[in-house]
Amino acid sequence: METDYLEIETKYNADDIDRLKFKAIAVSLNPTSFLYVEGTDVYFVKGENDFLRYRMAVKHIESNRSELSFKKKRTAANNNVRIEVNLRIDLNDPDLVSSFCEGLGYKRNFSIYKMADIYFFEDANIVYYTVTSDRNEQAAYVEIEANEVKGLTEEQGWEIVQKYEKILAPLGITAQKRKRLSLFEMYVKYETPEVK
Repeated sequence: METDYLEIETKYNADDIDRLKFKAIAVSLNPTSFLYVEGTDVYFVKGENDFLRYRMAVKHIESNRSELSFKKKRTAANNNVRIEVNLRIDLNDPDLVSSFCEGLGYKRNFSIYKMADIYFFEDANIVYYTVTSDRNEQAAYVEIEANEVKGLTEEQGWEIVQKYEKILAPLGITAQKRKRLSLFEMYVKYETPEVK
């Protein structure tokens, strides 16, 4: 059922946020665990908004986890509440994954390299990460994501997001500063029509 894969996630520009100040607040909340990861996300696109994200094996101690994901907006105007399904594809050769995506009609469009500090809590994950695009564009972001729990309602998810916004407000993380565009929308390369 669609609601079993409900993702409620907000993103904020963090170019002016000190990573160590973010870390100090996150650690003070006693996370259940912490993970630093870095790796490449490759986006395969079909049409304007239909895409698959191939998260290649990340570099960290615990595993070589990789996954193939699709995300779908619930409404055209909203990026914060989406359906997200993640399929683990560890140990698959990257060329095989690319061939699979292309066989479904998706075409490789862009990739980004992410370095992320992820703090896990009972009800949410909060993340500070930097992105370098394949066009060498660099940016930093903070994300708040309500944990995907079966039966979580949209209202409950928003309550969790707002709780962490209040805690992170001293860093400038507020509802007014939520980014409206997803990473996909920020970095996708649309083909320009030929001029005749």
